[in-house]
Amino acid sequence: MAKAAERRERAPGSLVWRVVRVAAIVVLVVSLLTWFLVDPLRLPGDVLEGLNQRASVIGMFTGAVGLVVSMLGLRVQLRGRPAGGDIASTGDVASTGAETPEPGTMTPGPRRRTILLVATVPAAVVALIVLTTLAVVRNAPVRYEAEDGAHFNAMPLFNIEGASGNASMGHLNYPDSWVDIKVQVPKAGTYTVDVRYRAGDGDARQYLTVNGAAKRIVHYRDRTWDTWGNATAKVQLDQGWNTLRFQHDEGPYAAELDYVEIA
Repeated sequence: MAKAAERRERAPGSLVWRVVRVAAIVVLVVSLLTWFLVDPLRLPGDVLEGLNQRASVIGMFTGAVGLVVSMLGLRVQLRGRPAGGDIASTGDVASTGAETPEPGTMTPGPRRRTILLVATVPAAVVALIVLTTLAVVRNAPVRYEAEDGAHFNAMPLFNIEGASGNASMGHLNYPDSWVDIKVQVPKAGTYTVDVRYRAGDGDARQYLTVNGAAKRIVHYRDRTWDTWGNATAKVQLDQGWNTLRFQHDEGPYAAELDYVEIA
């Protein structure tokens, strides 16, 4: 009888609230796993870096979803209880002379507004963080590895210390040595090509052509073979995929390419 009475006294939304609370916990656990899960596949550093950026965004989204679910659960719970607080017991009524209010006639109190405000503010903060992160990721330069490009009379090099993905494109030593790197942009316009390279025999140069257009020269300053440097060039790219060809010029010194970034 006591258990039956306890069931009757429970708020109508208590069961729903427990289900929602469990769902929120599951979402938050998934978020934590997304952030802190180790790399069991031993992926290359550049691939892992890209996945970590995406996982951070996904984790923040799932965290925001968890807060929203919790807020909805609080709303369900609040609907199942009187807005003005708990009803006084019969003994209290007798001692104070107050009458027990009829259900549904209590005046709304500040409790519901306070709890909803406390639940809404963190959700708004997380949403702002997510939007800011998306803007940063969207404006970040896109990287393309040189060793992944089609090449002629050149050779990809692996297990290269300090190189992105531990690989680079080398042996670009002859006038007919070249590598084609395909890049993609959302719309046509002028972009900056940032080339990561190293050159150790002397200042080197390469021809750069975009989609087979006229050649321009990219200069690579000698920084020794133990130091990576960056060279930039402004190019006009079409919407969609473009082909950047880096070709050794007639000079005596060569450069080794790690990657290019488009911004």
